[in-house]
Amino acid sequence: MALGAAMNINIGQLLDRRYRIVKVLGSGAFGQTYLAADTHRPGYPQCVVRQLRPTGEQPKNLHPIELIVKQKAESIEKLGKNNQIPQLLAFFEEEEEFYVVEEYIPGSGLDSELFPGQPLGEEKTVALLEEILEILIFVHSNEITHGNIKPENLIRHQVTGKLVLIDFKWLGADGEELLNGDRSIPEVGVGITQTYLPQEKTEEERGYAQDIHAVGAIGIQALVGLSIDDLSKLPLENNGTAGTIIWRHRVEVRAGLADVIDKMVSPDPLQRYKSAKEVMADLRRVKIRSQVPPPPPPVPQSSAQTTAGQTNGQTTGQTTGQLPAEWQQDGKKKAEPIANEASQPESGGKQQNWIGVPIARVGAAVALLLALILGWTFYSTYARKNHFQELLGSGQQRSGSGDNQGAIQEYNKAIELNPNNHEAYHKRGNAQFDLRNYKEAIEDYTAAIKLKPEYVNAYYNRGLANDEAGNYGAAVEDYSKVIEIEPTDRDAYYKRAVAYHNLGNYSAAIADYTEAIQRNIDDLATAYISRGLSHSADGNKQAAIADYTQAITLEPNNADAYYSRGRARFFLADYQGAMEDYTEAIQLTPENGAIYANRCGAYLNLGEYEKASADCTRAIELNPLDTAAYDNRCIAYMNIAEYAKAIADCTQAIQVNPKNTKAYVNRGLARAAAGDSPGAIEDYTEAIRLRPDDAVAFTNRGKVYADIGDYGEALVDYTQAIRLKPNYDLAHYHRGMIRVKLGDREGAIEDFRQGGKLCLDQGKTGCYNDAQYQIEQLQQYPSN
Repeated sequence: MALGAAMNINIGQLLDRRYRIVKVLGSGAFGQTYLAADTHRPGYPQCVVRQLRPTGEQPKNLHPIELIVKQKAESIEKLGKNNQIPQLLAFFEEEEEFYVVEEYIPGSGLDSELFPGQPLGEEKTVALLEEILEILIFVHSNEITHGNIKPENLIRHQVTGKLVLIDFKWLGADGEELLNGDRSIPEVGVGITQTYLPQEKTEEERGYAQDIHAVGAIGIQALVGLSIDDLSKLPLENNGTAGTIIWRHRVEVRAGLADVIDKMVSPDPLQRYKSAKEVMADLRRVKIRSQVPPPPPPVPQSSAQTTAGQTNGQTTGQTTGQLPAEWQQDGKKKAEPIANEASQPESGGKQQNWIGVPIARVGAAVALLLALILGWTFYSTYARKNHFQELLGSGQQRSGSGDNQGAIQEYNKAIELNPNNHEAYHKRGNAQFDLRNYKEAIEDYTAAIKLKPEYVNAYYNRGLANDEAGNYGAAVEDYSKVIEIEPTDRDAYYKRAVAYHNLGNYSAAIADYTEAIQRNIDDLATAYISRGLSHSADGNKQAAIADYTQAITLEPNNADAYYSRGRARFFLADYQGAMEDYTEAIQLTPENGAIYANRCGAYLNLGEYEKASADCTRAIELNPLDTAAYDNRCIAYMNIAEYAKAIADCTQAIQVNPKNTKAYVNRGLARAAAGDSPGAIEDYTEAIRLRPDDAVAFTNRGKVYADIGDYGEALVDYTQAIRLKPNYDLAHYHRGMIRVKLGDREGAIEDFRQGGKLCLDQGKTGCYNDAQYQIEQLQQYPSN
């Protein structure tokens, strides 16, 4: 079975002709998790669909992966008999990707019970550990490792009140390698998972001990009252290497309980507990010991109390319009010295003393004259060459001090002395580049290439100049010539990838980025981010997420990687994951207004309108002309019934951009909600004037007409919206309601049927049920 093109899942899509995707629950490097509706069961009950998708570039045989997943599915299916493990409902393969379907557990994660600064106390912590360990004992007794234990994967069931362990790690190290080739990418984003999961080096060290370590880490978090971030920053012995976590000094705790937890999180898996049963036994011994007051906490060493600081090494990229420092001499390499070829003047040989011989005197005079002429010629040549070198040196010195205009004047003089020297043209091209005179720079690099056809540095720098000038096709040709001359030049692969991306040739860009990465380019994190952007532009958001995750693994403080991964997750409707990534990016770059505006959008989709409003406000403070922030804050205010503020924000967005159709539509919504129907109709009408194909504006105006009893105009608007967008479920539903008002029973039933089908296709089970109810009412009471 050969790997085909990656399959992107859309909200409303039907998988296995049964599971209708409703929303994204999470996304990681190896796939996404969705909430779905089971259309083959009465009432369309919700379930969880987990996607396991390859991220590698090259075709692979999927049979070994299928075997691994099937074996895991068979094992986990047995666990479903326990009411604290989700029941496995199905396993299937579609479009050469694998999916598992599990029971949906309603409730909230354990992370909502652990509050920073609020220790849980010994008794409650022990009870919590026992509750988790009971589940783990059952799991391990079936020879299964969870591999992904963390608070958010322990759900407190809203009916039974018991913890339920979800999100088993479906692929071990072998499966991940098969899915992704040689690269090692965490199955989920770095940060939370790695806080609880130790990074064991060998397969023998993995397994039950990893799960026990995770439970121990949760115990420390509960006892001390730590956030996830604070837990991950706890210092270690041995100067931050693989030492024991230092935590006891932060809270009063019995030595017996502390010893149990320390053994659970021991950095040496061989010293850690071998089974959950052993941990449970020791915990119970701690509970039944005599209630002797606990000893005072040990006084920590001062060095142990101090968390080692991390140096945030930053890679400085090339500034637009400025050649990198190491290329100032001669492109990427040092300048090629021009040898001084001046010869020593000849002496003219020995002079004979032929006194009395007139012709001899004449001969001597001629010889002397010839010697003077030759000497002057050689001296003049030497002086010219020496002056040429002085001009090049002076130009280089001026360029190095930032006086590129003065440097160009020196190079001009040098070229007048020697118009056939490639180095002079190349250096003048560099100075022109630094002045952003890209056309002149390209001309000089071209002159250098004509004089020296294999001049790799001139080709490279001409590629840079073509890039800056927007001549991406010419840039590709230049970088290709560099690669032809020097096939191992990783920088040329990277720059050609950038040019291909700008040309919209994303597959070629991805191939070149891959070459640069495989050749271990200096700034690997940036290379992964760049390749991720090309994957994203090519429509493969999951591969993009894998690349951004790899960049974060290499540079955990890379704000661009978090921001880019957040945007990819937002596009995939993983608003929770997007919000978390934007939050990480904001912590690293708190003055970037664009990130606040994007997180505002994520909060809107999560229904957290107060937080959305705060973020949009901050974005506006940083950029008062950010129309998206005004638009989004308008929506946030609307949802908390602050209609006057909503109208003011949408008005501000219109003032910044009078052709902002979205702002008119949103202001119309706010005016309608505030009871200003004429104002709302006016806004929708203006939006339609600006964009006559806006089906949403027609539907919204139709709704206002319906509210004021003008059913004829409402019917016209809904019909136009359907013409523009035949699969517009809301327009069909509302037109059905208008037809009921107008007595068109059969037309109403047809609209409700069509609208209900469209709702179901998009995973909107509530909308579907509403349409079915209207049909039943019309069929039961036809007179109504």
